[in-house]
Amino acid sequence: MNRKILLIEPAYKNKYPPLGLMKISSYHKMLGDEVIFFKGKSKELREIKWDRIYITTLFSFYWNMTIDTIKFYKRSVKKTKNFYIGGIMASIMADEIFNEIRIKPIVGLLDKPRMLNDNNDIIVDHVVPDYDILEEIDYTYPAGNAYFSYTTRGCVRRCPFCAVPKLEPKYKNYISIKEQIKQIDKKYGHKKNLLLLDNNVLASKHFPRIIEEIKEIGFYKGAKVQHPVKFNLLIERLQNGENNNKLLQKISNLLKDQPLYIKNEVAKNNYLKLLEQFDLLNGISREQLLRIEHELIPYFDKYRNKAYGLKYVDFNQGVDPRLVTEEKMKLLSELPISPLRIAFDSLEPKYKKRYIRAIELAAKYGIRNLSNYILYNWDDDTPEDFYNRLKINTDLNSNLDVRIYSFPMKYIPVINRNRNYIGPYWNLKYIRAIQKVLLVTGGAVMPEKSFFEKAFGKDLQEFHKIMLMPENYIIDRIKHEKNGDTKKWWNILMSLSKSKEEYDNVIKKIESKDFSIEDKKYSKKIPGVMRHYLNK
Repeated sequence: MNRKILLIEPAYKNKYPPLGLMKISSYHKMLGDEVIFFKGKSKELREIKWDRIYITTLFSFYWNMTIDTIKFYKRSVKKTKNFYIGGIMASIMADEIFNEIRIKPIVGLLDKPRMLNDNNDIIVDHVVPDYDILEEIDYTYPAGNAYFSYTTRGCVRRCPFCAVPKLEPKYKNYISIKEQIKQIDKKYGHKKNLLLLDNNVLASKHFPRIIEEIKEIGFYKGAKVQHPVKFNLLIERLQNGENNNKLLQKISNLLKDQPLYIKNEVAKNNYLKLLEQFDLLNGISREQLLRIEHELIPYFDKYRNKAYGLKYVDFNQGVDPRLVTEEKMKLLSELPISPLRIAFDSLEPKYKKRYIRAIELAAKYGIRNLSNYILYNWDDDTPEDFYNRLKINTDLNSNLDVRIYSFPMKYIPVINRNRNYIGPYWNLKYIRAIQKVLLVTGGAVMPEKSFFEKAFGKDLQEFHKIMLMPENYIIDRIKHEKNGDTKKWWNILMSLSKSKEEYDNVIKKIESKDFSIEDKKYSKKIPGVMRHYLNK
């Protein structure tokens, strides 16, 4: 008897689809089970009694939402032992989750047989992800049109701010992706991009082999891809024996939508007559479609998106600048990498030197579209370190004719249940100020020097001024500079500097976002400063 399987991802916003659930879906479909995927909470799905429920987890700061989602579905499974929780938060906070809901999560990867208590030797982590489930929900993942895979697992580093050692404790030097990509192409069609989730690919002793395989599967410099004919792919799946209501519904939707793409009126009328002749508008069957598919396919082949797009490779987790060599950069340059992501987490002299060398080698071998993760709010990090790393990138952009897009990432301990952590050298006002700057820029620090200096200041003194600025003055910078608000705020703040005690007091109040004006201990100028922060 086929089992009814429910896959749930909590309703947080995320860029990448849940690869673990995609593989679990494929696994259960291989066993003949019925699978439903949903993002968030559904009262309708909760009312059904499922044979199994799987809930994925992401970061610890989604704790409340994730636990709420788990509790929402907990009684919807026939037997509690068939309620599975996995993913990042489940792996690093397994005990906390168990204490909260009395269900023991799966820690780490499903990389061994029988981890889901079935009588077979299938390794879930090795199966081809099910891309079909991404079409079952309203949410669109920004990185959806890509192959998602790993060529290595784990990391040779043990960075204290990282969860990878717990998730993937053993470093695997090489995982072939050729067969997996071949199967994805056959079932779901060619994908435009290859998104690799390796945590430290440069550490692999098989790195040249990895690069060669990526080129062999079609991701070489200048490679292009054309949109697949989706109707043909679905018909081929029917021909191969697949037959279920979801597949038939997808084909039915394509049949109904195709007239929108047929520009020739005569052809459109002929197509509609064909649908009517074979009664394809009121429900279809596998036998019906296979009997007339040769008459339908020409209408999809001719009236299709014929545009070609360039393929791209993205080592999404970034490469380790400490492991960059000239040989490795030369190999990377043979791929259509866009962007090449390089972490810049420290100003420690050796790290800084290797980072700058990595950027220089990228420029030497023609890789000019670069991206950067800039960790801040970390225990050894200061606001000055953060600014200086951004400035180094700006200088490299100018000197090497490259474009480094920096993406600041606020450090939060991997077991924190919210985003409120503040590092020992940071304060609430500076954290909020950086977030407001990034709100205006869409989360990125652009490569242009003029942009950087306007966003974060020409020097450290101006950087601190921007960090102290009222939030609405940061967001609407030009408006408040023109109407004089910014100048008035700065002048009154500077006038307090004549008294160190008074100035230090007001700075502490601003840094802690305490904008109260009832404090009569100091001069009347303090309420004058604070009114700028209270003015909406």
